Amino acid sequence: MPTEYHKYSFLGNEIILEVPLSTFLLAFVGALTLMTYASSLVRFLFAITAGKGVPLYRFKASKGTTYAIVTGCTSGIGLEFARQLAADGFGLILVGRRQSALDELARELESAHKIRALSVVADAADPKDLHAAVARVAAVARTVDTGILINNVGASHEMPVAFHETDPAEIDNIVQTNISWTLQLTRAIMPLLVVRSTPGYAPKSLVMTIGSLSGRIPSPLLAAYSCTKGGLKTWNQALAAEVQSKGVVCTMVFPAFVVSNMSKIRKPSLTVPTAEKFVKSTLGSIGAARGAQGRLYESTPYPAHAVMDYAVGLAGNASESLAVSVIHSMHKDIRKRALKKKERQLAAKTE
Repeated sequence: MPTEYHKYSFLGNEIILEVPLSTFLLAFVGALTLMTYASSLVRFLFAITAGKGVPLYRFKASKGTTYAIVTGCTSGIGLEFARQLAADGFGLILVGRRQSALDELARELESAHKIRALSVVADAADPKDLHAAVARVAAVARTVDTGILINNVGASHEMPVAFHETDPAEIDNIVQTNISWTLQLTRAIMPLLVVRSTPGYAPKSLVMTIGSLSGRIPSPLLAAYSCTKGGLKTWNQALAAEVQSKGVVCTMVFPAFVVSNMSKIRKPSLTVPTAEKFVKSTLGSIGAARGAQGRLYESTPYPAHAVMDYAVGLAGNASESLAVSVIHSMHKDIRKRALKKKERQLAAKTE
């Protein structure tokens, strides 16, 4: 049977197709979409298997010891940042609430890695001491070559809770710790980083802010916490654009659950790494997007978390809506179990 040809005119030229134009256009759009997804997947797989970030030595001065500020450093993720940066030869400025815990950590790091560890007592949740505490950290930072700021300290809800039922004091605590403290401390330290890194031959400086996938994906029943991490997301992007030309690298890291006091998870799993593994992955991929593909100045470094982040954005609104629904259901279940645990604890106290 002879082939039926379809003739069309385009810009004065005759085009002959073996299929109707509508069929051709649908096939073309389909092929283009498939190529886009295939290209995205290849880039993602390369990013989580072979992609490398800025090596830590780029933030060190050529002479002397470069120091890193780590907030919330006496447990969990912050503790691991302090340990792994010390193991890499950085001096430490440890910031936390308890002098005894800071002293103990300083002794551990100095003994194990032969570095110097300074400490500053500061409660990120105390609004009355905010500016004085920030000034104390900045004063210590000015006495040494400070090249890294790890904004790790954070606060979340005691348990998932509807926003209209959230204790106002809990909201204040979350906003104060996650937003006010982080912005004010970074504001105080940034001039030091800019001065040391602006000349072309100078080492780079780093501001790393630990976020959460709750700031990437709206998280029902953690609305206040999700708000602060989402706010830090846009703040980091704006800040990074301001100082990039001055040699300062600003990046925001998006973890899912990690074994820590905040998550209340005690055992690691495929998707819940230990703090040690999470920090190792993070320090090994500074500036690399990994799961945060296509998003400026952001990173989802841990492989399992990167897969989650990538999957959420894969189908646009459809996959994001599904993610919000899944998180809502998960938080409902967590709240239910947390309330039952609280009931048992109260019953045990009254016996």
